[in-house]
Amino acid sequence: MAKIFRTETLNLNGNIRLDSSTSDAFEIKNVAGSTLMSRSSIESDISSLQAADVKNESDLSVDVSSLASIDSGHDTDISSLAAVSSAGTSDLDVDISSLAADISTNDVVAKSVAQSNGAEDSGSIAFGRTFASVPTVIAVLKSTNAADPIIGCMVTAVSTSACTVSFADGLPSGNYTVEVIASVAD
Repeated sequence: MAKIFRTETLNLNGNIRLDSSTSDAFEIKNVAGSTLMSRSSIESDISSLQAADVKNESDLSVDVSSLASIDSGHDTDISSLAAVSSAGTSDLDVDISSLAADISTNDVVAKSVAQSNGAEDSGSIAFGRTFASVPTVIAVLKSTNAADPIIGCMVTAVSTSACTVSFADGLPSGNYTVEVIASVAD
């Protein structure tokens, strides 16, 4: 059968004492006998925190209602912006249609053609269509390997449907590509 011990004071290492003066009550005291904490002080602290929380909840509901009244002012602003936007839509449509008309008259072709090892010119690079007049052509020679040397290139022949690009030296590898842009300028 278990034995039940009853103590009213527990001394912890001579520095702190735990006292129980009545049932369901306790006090933690220092060596001098001053109360550091008790059940009543803890309950008092908790009840004061609950009172502060109730006060804060009432403050928050007032703040939320004031925000709701501020928000109603923004709804009016949004509707006025919508009215301005619908009024400006026809202007935007005109601008877009004029851009579409400009693009339809723009005459540009871009091509990328891989080159073989040892090539001294690109051969004939077809534009894939025939321009109404001889276009202006720009060519760039690039390599996929950064260790390959930089080699200059020049457009040496242009017609309405193709161009030829010559290289300053024979290509040392098959890593090179000629990038061509052809355009008829107005």
